[in-house]
Amino acid sequence: MTARSRRISLSSAPFYASLVVIFSLGLFTGTFWAFNEYQAYQESISYIRNNYQKQYRDRLQEEIGGVMDFIQYKRSQTDILIENEIRQKVQTAYTTASHIYSQYKDEKSIDDLRVMVLEILRPIRWNNERGYYFAGRVEDQVIDLFADDPYFEGKSRARFEKETGIDVIGDIIKIIEEKGAGLYRYNWAKPEYIGSSYQKVSFVKYFKPFDWFIGAGIYIDDMEKLIQEDVLAQVQKMHFGRDGEVFGFRNDGTIICNRDERLIGRSIKDLTGDKGEPFGEQMWKAGISSDHEDYVSYAVLRPAEGKVYQKMSYVKAFKEWGWVFVASMNMDEMEKAIIDETRTYIRIAFKNAFLFVLLFIVAVSLLLLIAYFYSLKIKQGISLFTNFFREAADSKVKIEKTDLAFAEFEDLGNLANRMIDDRIQKEFLLHRDELRLDTLLRLGMMEKYSLQEKYDFIMQRIVQITRSEAGYMALVNTGQTQLSLCSFFSKNPQRPEAAGSCRLNESRRVEDGGLPGDAVMQKKAIINNAFVEGDNGVIYPYQLQVRRHLDVPIYNSGKIVIVAGVCNNSSDYDNSDLRQMAMLLEGMWLHVLKTSSEIEMARLERQIMAVSLEERSKVGRDLHDDLGSHLSGVEMLAKVLQKKLEADAPDKARQLQRIRNLIQEAIEKTRRLARGLYPVHIIEQGLEAAIEELIVEVEGLFYVECTLSFNSVKEAIDNNEATHIYYIIREAVFNAARHGKAKNIMITISKGASHLDVTITDDGDGIAEAVQHQGMGLHTMKYRAKAIGASLSITPGEHGGTIVALSGETQG
Repeated sequence: MTARSRRISLSSAPFYASLVVIFSLGLFTGTFWAFNEYQAYQESISYIRNNYQKQYRDRLQEEIGGVMDFIQYKRSQTDILIENEIRQKVQTAYTTASHIYSQYKDEKSIDDLRVMVLEILRPIRWNNERGYYFAGRVEDQVIDLFADDPYFEGKSRARFEKETGIDVIGDIIKIIEEKGAGLYRYNWAKPEYIGSSYQKVSFVKYFKPFDWFIGAGIYIDDMEKLIQEDVLAQVQKMHFGRDGEVFGFRNDGTIICNRDERLIGRSIKDLTGDKGEPFGEQMWKAGISSDHEDYVSYAVLRPAEGKVYQKMSYVKAFKEWGWVFVASMNMDEMEKAIIDETRTYIRIAFKNAFLFVLLFIVAVSLLLLIAYFYSLKIKQGISLFTNFFREAADSKVKIEKTDLAFAEFEDLGNLANRMIDDRIQKEFLLHRDELRLDTLLRLGMMEKYSLQEKYDFIMQRIVQITRSEAGYMALVNTGQTQLSLCSFFSKNPQRPEAAGSCRLNESRRVEDGGLPGDAVMQKKAIINNAFVEGDNGVIYPYQLQVRRHLDVPIYNSGKIVIVAGVCNNSSDYDNSDLRQMAMLLEGMWLHVLKTSSEIEMARLERQIMAVSLEERSKVGRDLHDDLGSHLSGVEMLAKVLQKKLEADAPDKARQLQRIRNLIQEAIEKTRRLARGLYPVHIIEQGLEAAIEELIVEVEGLFYVECTLSFNSVKEAIDNNEATHIYYIIREAVFNAARHGKAKNIMITISKGASHLDVTITDDGDGIAEAVQHQGMGLHTMKYRAKAIGASLSITPGEHGGTIVALSGETQG
């Protein structure tokens, strides 16, 4: 009653189900509403964040774009600055030459005047000592002045081109001939950077009185450095918004400008955020990436205020200089807008949640009230049915339809009645299966019972399983012409097992065989539930009136070998009865075949062992009587010949002695081989003496210590049994000495009138399991043990080695 009270009753189930559904609906609705509100909140926050981030990105791009535009502007002014500067320098040189020429043209020659102008122009330098003058004759194509490297002065155009690899003089003469003056761009080595060339711009102008081209040049990268210094100075001053700043670093990460001068010279990779995130390394990776630009967001702690601020930076590289510029600004406005939006949504959410809970409580109260009312109604109707159904189920009494008030309960009653019928039927089928399995298991354990006892046992169980009154079992000959009754069982103790013409083991023709004969002739199972035969319905092999019967033939190799039948079940026979009988009979027949095969196998093994022993004995006798005697005769002749040679030829006599030794060894080996094959010493001397000789042989061959313990009743071991025991011991001992490498072997024999115990124990390496299954000698040992009715076991010793045990009841 305690376990039952913990469960929900069927009548209260609708109420609880309504409760669960209502609360589940409320939970799902509330969850769905909360999820939608949360999604709307997230979308609003996302919109605010995206909107502000777009504004921040546009502003940062604008600031970086200003830096890039400033650089491009400064660089675009480079050509103008360079051209103006070198034009001015060349014009100064040109004016100087004109002045010298106009003042001294009447007093000095052109060559002297050239020298005067050269000495004036040679020492002049500008642009950090990198600017200088050069001059040369156009018609002669010779350099007269090269202030940066006097080595080239006096060199012709061809020589100059050969030395430098550039036809500078030819290019300059071409400009002079075409325009009289102009800019000339080329690559030229700086004196301090030998082996490297840099872009250079020169301006040349023709001075006709000297037939000169006068020029001045400047390295573009020198001007670039000036521009870079100017750019860095301007970027250093740039700021925008509240905390907006612009700074730069090289591709290697070294910071080259920053509003915080303490950071200049440090690596950008060392900069980390509030939680240690390496935003500086992210900026560096963005600057050297394939896109050379990216946005980086991070959080920094402002120590003065003790607050963490979100910042966004835009990174863009200026590839020509190997510089990267970063514009950075705080996202305070975005964070403030997000906080305001969050507060608004929380206020609205609390207000909506309160309204939802209030409405939900009202709806739940109404629904639960209705569900409770109908639960009471259902409980009244179910109680009337369940009380009766409980009593009917316990007593297995079927429900009367007149007691049911509702159509639904009537259907339920029909199902309950059907359930009781099915339960009874399944219990019966289960009992039959259990009885069949028990029968087959018991049959497997009836090894010492006769076939007749097994037939009777199976027949009794078949009658019991099929709930029949009587049953029979008949064997059929190979020609399918004769059958003989081997078992008959009847539940009626007043009737004999075989009365009148029904006698066990009586052979009948199939045509006169009654019901088993019909099954053999029709070659199939026969089920007859409305039998009518003669006046009283009696038919062979039954001595009672048959109302219904079942006869089942069993096949083996395509022929019927046995027929069994039962009669007079209380109900009709069906296929389930047929299957039960067929499975029992097939199992019994397989058991019979297995038992017969084992008996025949044992007989054949004994016959094979006897033949093998006879062959071994014959070979052993031949070796002992024929070859052994022949070798002994040869040895005697050799001995006589040796005596004759000892006086006349001692050397030959010694050689003959060695031959005699070899013959004696052959005689001994022949004797041992003959003893192994022909157990004459067992027959003549007995088992104990033969084993002692075996011990001497083994100790001499393998240098092991072997002991024997022999305990046997006088004349308890006959020659056949002793021979098999000897060979088993011999095989075990040789295996232990040869394969197990044992040092000590113990043989124990105990033989009484009806029992045998033999144990061979060694301390060797043991025998592998694979060898036990594959070794021919071990199989022979087992066959010999079976031949004398004993069992053989081979197990590892407790402390190593192997134990071979032979035991069992023997008959000698």
